[in-house]
Amino acid sequence: MTTATRRGRRTTGAWVQAAVDILRGLPAGCWLTAALVVIGVTLFRLAAAPVPGEAPAAWAASAGIVQLVVLLLLNFALYRVAGGVRPAVAVGAPLLRFGAVLAGTILFTLLPLAVARALVPANARLADIWLWSFAATTFANLLLLPLAPWIAALAIGDRTLGAAGGWWTLRGRLLSFAGAYLAVVSPCFAVHLMLTMLLDAPGSTLAGSALIGIVFVDSAASLAQLVLTVALGVAAWRLHEAGRAR
Repeated sequence: MTTATRRGRRTTGAWVQAAVDILRGLPAGCWLTAALVVIGVTLFRLAAAPVPGEAPAAWAASAGIVQLVVLLLLNFALYRVAGGVRPAVAVGAPLLRFGAVLAGTILFTLLPLAVARALVPANARLADIWLWSFAATTFANLLLLPLAPWIAALAIGDRTLGAAGGWWTLRGRLLSFAGAYLAVVSPCFAVHLMLTMLLDAPGSTLAGSALIGIVFVDSAASLAQLVLTVALGVAAWRLHEAGRAR
């Protein structure tokens, strides 16, 4: 046994394998429900997008809030199923705490994104806007990684782990954990971001089979990003649980 193993450290590959093992344990119904929800959110976003040159529909203003609430509930349910907790969705304190923290992390992520968008020239190419947006969002997500075990614990309903405890759980393992995030989550986010920008681009002429194909590929990338993020968070939370059991 190596010194790193004795100290409970993990390699990037071990984190990825732990996440994959968690995803293998998800029931088929969970995968189907998550896929249908993600596809539905993508289609709903496209339907709510205003037509260039026309005023937005009256209901379009609340579309963003509806999408956020649906995705919040999906995140909450996936964390609980992956953590072995039932029921998958239960209205109560865990959902409220999880929702508040998740909303906070989204707002935090938007700050560097807004700065990056402000630095991009108005006539910049779509590829340049994508690159700056991807870099800024990834930077923000990396800063939030120490909270991953805590966010999982909030959804699962584990009150023994706080925000500082999340950092402590990943102490000595944070670099390999970040490596796993960059290896499996970031590529999915890169694809999702690019396809979302293509779908939402003003004056987009995508239609027919091309539009359907991009919607499904975008939804697949978004789903992969979501479940892998959840799986890594639950894998980190399980380290905390294992430490308590010793």
